[in-house]
Amino acid sequence: MKVSSNWIAALHRCLDDHSNAFGRVNTIKLFKASILIFLFCYTLQLLSVAHMFFGPGNYMVPYYKSNNIFLKPLNLLEGKQYSAYYLFFLYGLLGSILSYFFLPFKRISLIVCYVFMMNIYHKTAPLQNGGFSLLTIMLFILLFINEESEKIKNPYIRAAQFSIANIGFIAMRMQVVILYMVASYYKLQGESWMDGTAFYYVLYNDLYSHPMFAATLINQTIFIKLVTWFTLLFQLLFPILIWIRKTKKMMLALGIILHFMIAWVMGIVDFGIIMILMYILFNSESFNTRLLYLFKRNAAAS
Repeated sequence: MKVSSNWIAALHRCLDDHSNAFGRVNTIKLFKASILIFLFCYTLQLLSVAHMFFGPGNYMVPYYKSNNIFLKPLNLLEGKQYSAYYLFFLYGLLGSILSYFFLPFKRISLIVCYVFMMNIYHKTAPLQNGGFSLLTIMLFILLFINEESEKIKNPYIRAAQFSIANIGFIAMRMQVVILYMVASYYKLQGESWMDGTAFYYVLYNDLYSHPMFAATLINQTIFIKLVTWFTLLFQLLFPILIWIRKTKKMMLALGIILHFMIAWVMGIVDFGIIMILMYILFNSESFNTRLLYLFKRNAAAS
């Protein structure tokens, strides 16, 4: 009975903590700004080839369709009648990101940004990787997180906003953890990951390897095995060790090395950058506050 009472008391404390304050304000601000800047740069480089993916006569095979009245606005580019206006979606995404940074009503700008982004994502879904899929989930959750909840005067609305922000923050962290859990689970089912040859097949594939690295490393058997097992071991341990204070910094540093290698060696640059940005969610609030200060100071100086 005493144990049960302790659990109930702990639950009450947890609920009070999650409804009375949100302690990750600067983390959310930094994370949101980072992914929006990435999305802006990603869209800019897409403009030069956009007609091939979105314009009239594009070669993209229809991948996702929905007649649901709520979901259809997120998939308009699948309709041939909208393909002639593809630049509206691309420039609309760029404009909504700029309006988020330079105009008031940031929540509205973020919603508009999400709508434009999902139209672009659904049209090119067969070409997207897990990183961009994760980015769409994160941006959706961010729609519900109000980092300015402290300014709300109504105590009930403020408490609700605190709760939503805390739950949303936990959900975003768990998305990253689940990604690694699923990735490691399926790697364990593959023979090449267990015998250490998976990285060899990456180097052998011209589409997913840099010629310089392929020529240099293709015959380095020991190095190939070490890279393969390092990747597998990291993804297996991340969901556990990231929650332990003594090992968190080590896992984040190893993760940056891993995803930098994916971006540089395999050429999947967007995936590598997105995953590194996800680590902002696991930094301490004090560290992210310093990063946010540097970000704002550099932005003001430029």
